[in-house]
Amino acid sequence: MTRNRREFLKAGSAALTLGMLPARVSWANKIVDHRVQVAVIGGGLAGLSTAHNLLKQGVKSLVVLESRDRVGGRTLNLPLPNNHVVEGGGEWIGPGQDRIAAFAAEMGVDTFDAYYEGAGLYEIQGLVSKGLLPKINVEQAYDFVRLASRLQKMANRLPPGKPWQADNAKSLDNMTLAAWLDSQGASSWTIETFRVVTRAIMAGYPERISLLWFLHYIQSSGGLLRIALNDNGLQDLRFVGGSQLVSINAAKALQGRVHLSEPVLEISDRPTEAVEVITRKGRYLADRVVVAMAPADTLRIDFKTGLSDQRKELVRRWAGLTKLPLIKHSVVYKHAFWRDAGFSGNVVTDRAPLQLVFDNSPQDASMGVLTAFLSAAEVPAMASEFDRARLVPQELSRYFGPKALSNIGYVEKDWSTDPWSIGCITPLSKGILTAAGPALREPVGRIHWAGTESAEIGCGYMDGAVRSGERAAAEVLALLEKA
Repeated sequence: MTRNRREFLKAGSAALTLGMLPARVSWANKIVDHRVQVAVIGGGLAGLSTAHNLLKQGVKSLVVLESRDRVGGRTLNLPLPNNHVVEGGGEWIGPGQDRIAAFAAEMGVDTFDAYYEGAGLYEIQGLVSKGLLPKINVEQAYDFVRLASRLQKMANRLPPGKPWQADNAKSLDNMTLAAWLDSQGASSWTIETFRVVTRAIMAGYPERISLLWFLHYIQSSGGLLRIALNDNGLQDLRFVGGSQLVSINAAKALQGRVHLSEPVLEISDRPTEAVEVITRKGRYLADRVVVAMAPADTLRIDFKTGLSDQRKELVRRWAGLTKLPLIKHSVVYKHAFWRDAGFSGNVVTDRAPLQLVFDNSPQDASMGVLTAFLSAAEVPAMASEFDRARLVPQELSRYFGPKALSNIGYVEKDWSTDPWSIGCITPLSKGILTAAGPALREPVGRIHWAGTESAEIGCGYMDGAVRSGERAAAEVLALLEKA
């Protein structure tokens, strides 16, 4: 072996240890294993938060393996004219979501106020009204507040982050939200309003959602009112440059440790060896592995050894859930004409075509953007992108008049067709939390779990994703220090 070749191999070995080389290094047609302390599976906010916190604590030898050709997971910036963007996935943050706020600030991403000035529009049970709240009578208001308050009290009594430990967990988990509302004598207006809420925030209907899951969801998010409110609620602030910019900057800060377009195929945890992670490009040997993915998405990975029966049950049942495949469709206008008419751009409706509408215009208001959430499963006429481009402006014109037909373009993200995410939001059905809830976070051997669904606080939100990464990093760090 020549001196130059020997020095090259030494340099390559050192770089490999730092997790800085590509996954596959060939020399004479031989694949060199990539040896790291920690392999993180998933380049969304949870995975990047995990890696970022490990790196800050001195773990230099790590790699983030991401299936997509981009980072960000369920956050995605869609391009608009003049270098503006609008989000195709997770977007807003609000009071109490301090971990995503801190992570974004550390990554150099600022926030600005979402636009809610003016009147909102509401259409529930065929009645269209405008104002701060929908038009309702005294009886309707009393009934809704009565049951919303009761649900909040029930949520407050749950063990934080561990709803399956509640004394009455099984009875709550074996009942749907719809069945509970019916048992409480809810009015038709209250039932329809809760359908609007769950359809919007959980991509599902009360008839399919576990009461225990719903209570956990609102408890971990700071309360039903915080979820429902826009201004000063969890839809309060947007990110300058779009929410995906947080992940983009976080990946840059990891200095080459993020490997894109590298889906993991197999993971083997054998006690006498390092954990083996197989991708399409090579093999990684790690002391610890963090899988930062939604539970259902982990079905793509063949876990050769070690998964507990409870974890298998969690993933199997999660993947089999019925959910509304969400599309986030943004219609672009030359200017935000609805503002001129005194409207905020916010629409809440129980009509099938659109679930919610928000003003998603750029911060400088140099153009107008109305973003609508919809599910093609509910509206077959909107099944194709071509038809949505034509029909969504028509639906918007019902609320904002003929000017809504004069759009200059659109962008959208159809999460039902995403090859790497089984949906964007999960409505958990009966029995899953009490049967397999602890497996959301409980490590299996040297395999750890992250992802917003596993978060004790902020479950389902970007804040929960960041918090789950912080927790997973702390778990791994403590065990690495003991080794």
